[in-house]
Amino acid sequence: MLDTLQQQINDLYYKVKEIKYNDTTSVLRMIAETERLSAQYRNNTELLILQTHLQIMNSQEQKARAIANRVWELGGNISLMFEKMYLDDLINLHMTDMATVLIRPKFENINDGMKVFPLEMIRYALMIGNASLLKRIATTNTSNALLQSLNQFADTYIRTQYSTHFANIQKIIADNFGSLICGYDFNSYTDRGFTDIEIVLYFSNYDFNLKKYKMLIDSKIDGYLLSAGAKRIYNLNFVCKNIKDRK
Repeated sequence: MLDTLQQQINDLYYKVKEIKYNDTTSVLRMIAETERLSAQYRNNTELLILQTHLQIMNSQEQKARAIANRVWELGGNISLMFEKMYLDDLINLHMTDMATVLIRPKFENINDGMKVFPLEMIRYALMIGNASLLKRIATTNTSNALLQSLNQFADTYIRTQYSTHFANIQKIIADNFGSLICGYDFNSYTDRGFTDIEIVLYFSNYDFNLKKYKMLIDSKIDGYLLSAGAKRIYNLNFVCKNIKDRK
């Protein structure tokens, strides 16, 4: 049987997972609950992982980064569900170096990794702009519609020798917005007969520069491609949203 503390922490995890991003009252209540328990167990890594996630939901991405770094410093054994939450939020916060260390072993046995961390692995490959890695992920299950669409997308970039541009475009996002975002996600569309990938960047609910960010992204990408002598492929788009709009 689980001891009392671990049961409390697991119960908090399931409560947190049920909260909607736009339910600020519930988010604040859960922050208070986790902080009360964490005051008694200051170095409990799983409690700190919960606090990282809640601070993202609360539009406090810099607090979330500080707590995520504290988790990294402490280390220790954590259960699979907390490992998944932590990796997910390292990607959300665009903390690429730490995410790479955690996710690299999942790619050593990619089929097993995809059984537990499918969306994390896809989001990571998109975040670093690695078309070859995305293709490896996509070919783990050729009957899955999402993976089929990602395979088509990756294959297009590899065949047209656009992979370097894909990586550099994602680096533009990292360099300009990596320290600001509190959510990183994607949508895949196939209604035009080929795959369109939409990268969704989430920012603090108190950040009112979303239109400015979108214009800056497009300007930076266009400038880079012009200097590289390459045409823009309009099947990769970026949108900027507030974290409270996340589903």
